[in-house]
Amino acid sequence: MDLLKNHCTTMKKTKQAHAVLLRNHLFDENVAVSKLISFLALSELGDLNYARKIFIQIENPDMFIWNTMIRGHAKSHSPFEAISFYYFMIQSGVAPDNFTYPFVLMACARFPKLELGRRFHGEIVRIGLESDVFVLNSLIQMYANCGSFDAARRLFDENPLRDVVTWNVMIGAYINRGLYEQAFTWFEEMIQFYNIRPDAVTMLSLVSACTQLGNLERGRLLHSYSKELNLDKNLRVANAFLNMYCKCGDLESAEEIFYRLPERDVLTWTSMLSGLANSGYFQESLGLFRQMQCEKIRPDEVTLVSVLSACAQTGALEQGKYIHLFIDKYKVNCDIVLKTALVDMYAKCGNIDFALQVFNKMRVRNVFTWNAIIGGLAMHGHGLQAILLFEQMKVDAVMPDDVTFIGLFCACSHVGLVNEGLKMFRAMKERFQIEPRMEHYGCMVDLLCRARLVDDALTFIENMPIKANSVLWATLLGACRIGGHFELAEKVGKRVIELEPDSCGRYVQLSNLYAGACQWDNALKIRNQMKSKGIEKTPGCTWIELNGMVHEFVAGDRSHLQTEEIYAMVEEMCQRVNLAGGHVSGTTDVLFDIEEEEKENSLFLHSEKLAIAFGLMSTALCSPIRIVKNLRVCNDCHSFVKVISKVFNREIIARDRSRFHHFREGSCSCMDFW
Repeated sequence: MDLLKNHCTTMKKTKQAHAVLLRNHLFDENVAVSKLISFLALSELGDLNYARKIFIQIENPDMFIWNTMIRGHAKSHSPFEAISFYYFMIQSGVAPDNFTYPFVLMACARFPKLELGRRFHGEIVRIGLESDVFVLNSLIQMYANCGSFDAARRLFDENPLRDVVTWNVMIGAYINRGLYEQAFTWFEEMIQFYNIRPDAVTMLSLVSACTQLGNLERGRLLHSYSKELNLDKNLRVANAFLNMYCKCGDLESAEEIFYRLPERDVLTWTSMLSGLANSGYFQESLGLFRQMQCEKIRPDEVTLVSVLSACAQTGALEQGKYIHLFIDKYKVNCDIVLKTALVDMYAKCGNIDFALQVFNKMRVRNVFTWNAIIGGLAMHGHGLQAILLFEQMKVDAVMPDDVTFIGLFCACSHVGLVNEGLKMFRAMKERFQIEPRMEHYGCMVDLLCRARLVDDALTFIENMPIKANSVLWATLLGACRIGGHFELAEKVGKRVIELEPDSCGRYVQLSNLYAGACQWDNALKIRNQMKSKGIEKTPGCTWIELNGMVHEFVAGDRSHLQTEEIYAMVEEMCQRVNLAGGHVSGTTDVLFDIEEEEKENSLFLHSEKLAIAFGLMSTALCSPIRIVKNLRVCNDCHSFVKVISKVFNREIIARDRSRFHHFREGSCSCMDFW
C-alpha cells in the first residue's frame, strides 16, 4: 500500500493505479482505494470530480474516505459541497468523529455561514467533542472567519486546552481585523507567560502584519527571533520576510535573504522582482527575470505583472512582447490583472495600437483596464479617442473613479480641449460624486496653462477650496515664463520656493526665468542659493532597448562600451541637422535649465540625443527608434529631434515625463504642444 501511495503523484499515475486495482479486483479494499481518493481530493494536481466518480463506486467507504472527501470539498472552490457530503454520510449511517467536524467547520468558515457553524457547534457539544483541541481550534477559526470575534474570544478564554495552533488562530483573527498591536501583545503573552514556542504559521501572520504596517523595525526583530528558533529555514517564512523587507524599502536585507536561500520558488523570485520594480530598480528587475528564466523557474501571472510593470517604466517593448508571447505559448492564466498590465505596458512603451488590440479583445474589463487605455491614449495625444472611449465605458456600465478623470483631464490638456476638460471637471463632482483631489486641480491648472490662459489659471487656483501645493504654482510659473508674464512669474517663483524649499526644480524654474530675461545676476544668485543648501539636480536619464537589453544614458555619458561610435554619430547628426536647417539651439537654456537637464558640456550631449545616436547606429534602416526619458524633453531637443526624423528618414518615438512624442518627417505628434 505504501508503494501505491508513493505512485499516486500525478493524474496519469493515479489513473494507472486505478486500472491496476480494477484489474486485480482490489477496488473493494478501502485501504487501497483511499490512496487514490487522497491524491485526487487533496492534491493541487488532483481532480475532485474524478474522486467523486470513484467514491460513488465504493460499496462501503470507511471513515477515512468520508473525511477525505469532506476535507477535499471544504478546501475547494465549492466548500458548500462538504456540507452535502457530511449529511450524505449521516444518512449512510456513519457517525462523524473528531476529524470530521474540523473539515465541516472549515467549510462553514469559507462560506462564511455563521448559523450553520453554530448548529455544528451544538452537535459537537452534544456528542462531547468540545474538549478535543483539534475541534476547538476549528471552532475558534470558524467564529473568527464568520465575523463573530466575541464568540471566538470566549471559546479561547474558557478552554485551557490551548496549543500553538489555538494561539495562531487568535493572533491571525486580530490581524485580519486590523488589530495589529493586540496581535503582537498576544504573541508576547504566548511566549512569555505560557511558554509556547511559535511555529512557522505564527511567524507568517506576524510578518504579514509588519508588512501591512510598514513596520521595518519590528519586522527585523521578528527575523532575528525566527533565526534563533531556526524558523527562517522554512521557505514560506523566508519568503514572507523577503517580501516584508521589499515592501518596507530595505532591498539590501531582501537581497541577502534571496541569495542565501538554498532553494527558491516562484514566490521568492516574484517578491524580489516586484520589490526591485516598486523601488525604481527597473533594469535590475528585468535582469533578475532573465536570471529566473536561466534557472528554469516558470513565472506565474503575478510574476509577469511585475515584469510588465518594469518594461512599461523603461520602455522595454521587445521584452514586453516576449512576455506576451510567453503567456500565449505556455498558456499562463491571463486574468484581467495580467491583461490590464499588457495594455499598460504597450501604451507606455509607445505602441498604442497593440494596447488597443489587447484591450478590444478583452471580454471582461474593470475600471483599472479602462484607466490604463484612457491614460495611454492621453499620453499619446489622442484626446478625442480617449473621450470617446470614456463614453463607451459609461455604456458598458463601468463606474469611473478618480484615476479615470486624471487620464481624461490629461487627454484634454495635451490637445487643448479646454471646454471639454472643464465640462468633465463639473461632471466628476456633480454626476459621479467624486470629490476632486489635488491631482485633479493640478490637471485643470495644467489644461488652462497649456492653452496660455494664465489669468484663468490664476483665478482657478485662487478659488480652489483647498490650498494649492507647489506643483500647481510651478505649473503656473511655467506658463507665465512662456507667455512673458514676468512680474507674475517672479512673484509665483518665489512662492514656489517657499512652499518647496528643498526641490531643485523650483530653484531652476526661477533661475531660468531670470536667465530668459537676461537678469544674469539674479539667475546666478538663485543657483548659488541652491548650491549653498546642498540641493542637487535630478539627472536626466534616457533609456533605449536593443535586442531585449535596456541601455541607459545620462547627460555627457561616456560609460557606454561604444562611446566613441556614439559620439561620432552625434557629430554626424549635428552636421546633417545644420545642413538641413530648421533648428536653432536654445542657447538661453544652456547654463540654467537644470530641471530638465543641466548642460554638462553642451546641448548636443543631452541624454536623449546620445540614446538616439545609439539607436541610429544600432538598428535597421527605416525601423522606428523608441526612447524613454525621466524628465520633460527640453525645447532644444524637441526641435533637434524633429529635424533628425526628417534627415535620417526615421520615426522616433520618445516618452518623456509628460507624454509621448511621435516624430515623423520633421514634425511631432504633439504639434509642439507639450
